Amino acid sequence: MRALVIALGLTVVQIASAQQSAPPQDSPNTPRFRVAADGVRIDAVVTDGDGRVVADLTADDFEVRQDGKLQKLLFAQFVPVLTGPAVAAASPRASAAISEAPPAAVPQITRDNVQRTLAIVVDDLSLSFESVEYARRALHTFVDRELRPNDLVALVRTGGSFGAMQPFTVDRRVLHAAIDRLEWNGFSRNGVEPYDPVNMFQTFDNRSGLGDLTDFSLVEIVRRSMSAQGTFSALNLVVQGARDLPGRKAIVLVSEGFQLLEQGSHDNGAEPNWRLRRHLDRVIEQATRAGVVIYSLDCRGLQSAALHTADNLKVGPLQPDGFDARIRNTAQERVEFNRDTQQGMAYLAEQTGGFAVMNSNDLADGLGRITSDVRDYYVIGYTPQAGTFVGKGKKPSLHKISIRVKRPGLQVKTRKEFLGISDPAESIGPRTAAQELVHAATSPFAETTVALRATTLPGYTPDKGSYVRTLLHIDARGLTFIDDETGKRTASADVLGMVFDQDGIEVAHLSTGFSIALTREGTEDALRDGLAYTLRIPIRQSGAYQVRFAIRDRQSGAIGSAGEYVEVPDAASGAFALSGIVLRSDADPVTPGLDEADRFSVTPMQALRIYPRGARLSYTYEVYNAPVPVEAVMTIWRGKDKVLSTQPSILVPPHDSPQRFAAGGGVKLGDALPAGDYVLEIAAKLADSAHKKQRAAAIRRIDFDVR
Repeated sequence: MRALVIALGLTVVQIASAQQSAPPQDSPNTPRFRVAADGVRIDAVVTDGDGRVVADLTADDFEVRQDGKLQKLLFAQFVPVLTGPAVAAASPRASAAISEAPPAAVPQITRDNVQRTLAIVVDDLSLSFESVEYARRALHTFVDRELRPNDLVALVRTGGSFGAMQPFTVDRRVLHAAIDRLEWNGFSRNGVEPYDPVNMFQTFDNRSGLGDLTDFSLVEIVRRSMSAQGTFSALNLVVQGARDLPGRKAIVLVSEGFQLLEQGSHDNGAEPNWRLRRHLDRVIEQATRAGVVIYSLDCRGLQSAALHTADNLKVGPLQPDGFDARIRNTAQERVEFNRDTQQGMAYLAEQTGGFAVMNSNDLADGLGRITSDVRDYYVIGYTPQAGTFVGKGKKPSLHKISIRVKRPGLQVKTRKEFLGISDPAESIGPRTAAQELVHAATSPFAETTVALRATTLPGYTPDKGSYVRTLLHIDARGLTFIDDETGKRTASADVLGMVFDQDGIEVAHLSTGFSIALTREGTEDALRDGLAYTLRIPIRQSGAYQVRFAIRDRQSGAIGSAGEYVEVPDAASGAFALSGIVLRSDADPVTPGLDEADRFSVTPMQALRIYPRGARLSYTYEVYNAPVPVEAVMTIWRGKDKVLSTQPSILVPPHDSPQRFAAGGGVKLGDALPAGDYVLEIAAKLADSAHKKQRAAAIRRIDFDVR
């Protein structure tokens, strides 16, 4: 193999040693629900008496009514969603001190592979302090037990930035990291507990006759209403983000509810909050148009209306029996508050074809019931009567939908209504080259016209701080080579790197590119083996991130994309940590000086990490902030099985640089080793027992293939 090195500023291009194939596309696209001027499409789930999905119905088996009038159906198509049970996988959140089986590799996914698109909307604008912890535990269990490999999932906080949301992903590590960051929002409409303490620190001014000078109940009503509007705004954002995504689409609202009634002059003491109701109806309308089913999960569980220790009832003048009356009134108010907030959640879910899980202390089981309901369904279409959709500028009407299955013993579940406005005509103009790169990098789906694979290696240097070093493998067959006047063949491409935190907010951005000029012989090597491209992205803070990359051929406009989950160590603050692991085989060409500043010599084969049986592998990593000797164990996994595990080795930090030093080792792959995916893991901890109380353990992993 000929190695070619071309310096491009801070980047390097080389010839690599293998190629990457695109993932298979073997599933049909699911149809999209749409309300249009010439027709209406709705989706429905049909089950028998035992809850099993019925799959053999035709249009003649359905009876659809709009506003009570029977409609003539154009079609009824069954869409299968689930092909098998969820596979319990090893949790990606293994303790840094304990080596457990690594999670399954995250495959690239295309639109055709997706069967379900789920958005978990955590309404931290409503969650009380205690409910946040319950929700966090249930969501971790949900991710580990309920998700299928091809489920596209996002986690969104209603109190987060509306400019971005945690991207849809199939990577469970990303979801776990986002769940870990959930915390109580100081702007939540609920405090420590689901019910506010009663009459805290109230004072009365009997001389002025002003009564309770600390009664801010009217202000609180307005604040709660505005907070609920924030919840609905976030839901609208998620609906819009899921609109054009494939598969069966659903939103799970994890919340403590919202009140659609407020104190008024009616006999029952309450009247509808029409402003809030309009916002809610807008969410339902948008969900109907986007084909999104909304489910609700009440995080409060079973609640008692009894008094809490924080309640203070000894405030103000009381009649002889006033204390007992106040206790009864408080209990009644809490029962009504719980009922009112649950009614809003139930209404939202039922109008979009979902259901609400309430009054259950097993939140994980409730999430399981919801995801089990996101399954095979029918898409039903009909042409409505004239006047269903109003013209521009006219007030639309809300149309009721009902579906009945003629076959006895079957139940059908669908959305209840839609607003009589046609969807606007879709007019997506051509994107610029920069827009195409951004779209490819931020999309959850892999662009494979130019096959791309990324190897991300987090690291740290005292002078430059934390960073992620990346090696991209580019399938040169996706690039366009042109003969120049010197007889060489040239190709060029633009490269974009973007880093997103757990909230989906972009925290780093790198836009660059390269041009290469190869001999005809070198071009043949590149087309056979591919190209490797190295770059470094600085990241200021430690934490879990998604790093997205996109490449665009400047001649043809062909696009490729790849993404990786990476955990940046907190080495800058003095925490014990490890860098990413660099793998090299004895077949790698050595390129001295490629990345001297990092003390690692990165070679092209590390972009693919594909090795033959019998190859000798060497692994290198860095140890940060080890004031005492380090005990390290290398383990190779194949799925949940340990292939090899070394005896603990003691790494003694050098006296001149204990803050950062290199370590490593080697291993020979057996000649009879089965082909497949493997993971090499380094588990390290401080050997000195005096440091047990601090976070003195770390694990790093890197996957590779044996062929």
